[in-house]
Amino acid sequence: MAPVANPSAATAPTPLSPAELSYLHSSLSLRPPIRPDSRKPAQFRPLTAELDILPSTHGSSRIVWPDGGECIVGIKAEVEKATPNKDIRSRVEVSVEVAGARDDDPLAVFLASSVGDTLGQKLAGRLEIGERWHWKLYIDILLLTPPVSHPATLLSLAVHLGLRCTNLPRLVSAADEDPLFDDDWDAALPLYPSNAAEVGDVPAVTLLVAAVGENIFFDPTREEMAVADCVLAVSVDWDGKIVGLRTLESGTVSEGGVKRKVIKKVVEQCVPVGKEVFKSLEGIIKAGF
Repeated sequence: MAPVANPSAATAPTPLSPAELSYLHSSLSLRPPIRPDSRKPAQFRPLTAELDILPSTHGSSRIVWPDGGECIVGIKAEVEKATPNKDIRSRVEVSVEVAGARDDDPLAVFLASSVGDTLGQKLAGRLEIGERWHWKLYIDILLLTPPVSHPATLLSLAVHLGLRCTNLPRLVSAADEDPLFDDDWDAALPLYPSNAAEVGDVPAVTLLVAAVGENIFFDPTREEMAVADCVLAVSVDWDGKIVGLRTLESGTVSEGGVKRKVIKKVVEQCVPVGKEVFKSLEGIIKAGF
């Protein structure tokens, strides 16, 4: 687990008084719990998504969160000569810009690192062009309007959609020759084929999860995060494999950090919830093409 140095920078301060926060904690601790917006524990807030919105990119997406958060992703690609013994993860470069913040803002650095780690070697392996060349992807993320709650899930979903609609020029040369591509953009090939989801070969997504007592909540609001015993960013693959786990906030530091049974319960619930998220993303992708 990788803790965030300054998690408070990721969310806006809650306007609730100590008494209101105490009442909220009690409500979320009930069995069954009562969330302020009446959602079920595993229910996400609605969102608006668009695909292929930037004409000068190989792939792009835009997602608007219900709390005002807006994220735009643009993906560009260039051909790069392979370098022996170089980490293939360097084939994917992620940059995050938070509107109104410095380039070295801790939140932007954390989000870029989180997205890069989530994509990992699985994406890099798709970028091969023969034996001596490969594609290099530049994933530029603009957090145009930072959400009130933590933006980890917002960015992850936007990057997933952006990659799924990314197209690369079709290779017309032989694998052992210098790459030559078809200049007809209509002949471009998708980075992820239409049946990629059927074989489980799609980018992982990151889910924000909060724990209050014995209850686990997905897509927590800033108020729920403020009273949570711990908040985790869990990256899950299509097949239910957990590929990343980061601690964002924890109210149990005085008791030795996040309890193992809490992490175990979060991981167990992320598998079925993750599958539902992937199904929803597939619906967006099919509707966009």
